[in-house]
Amino acid sequence: MRARRLEILDEYVEDDEAVVFVDGQVVALSALATTALLSVGTAWTEAAVVAAALVAEFEDPPPGTDPIAATTSTLLSLAELGIMELQ
Repeated sequence: MRARRLEILDEYVEDDEAVVFVDGQVVALSALATTALLSVGTAWTEAAVVAAALVAEFEDPPPGTDPIAATTSTLLSLAELGIMELQ
């Protein structure tokens, strides 16, 4: 899976969390979602790159959790909000 950011009308980041204005709505992002968002630009980015950024920030996920699967879930959530496009 690959992801890229869609147009965000406004974005505010403080500490490790962000608030974005997209598609007429204000969305508050968790620290995990913010890290994922900041690791993806307007060019296509592989999910493995995003997973590496998440592991670097938050350490390995709990035993039995696949980092790529967890990253995919996060990217899917961001795509549902209109923040990212997936391929």
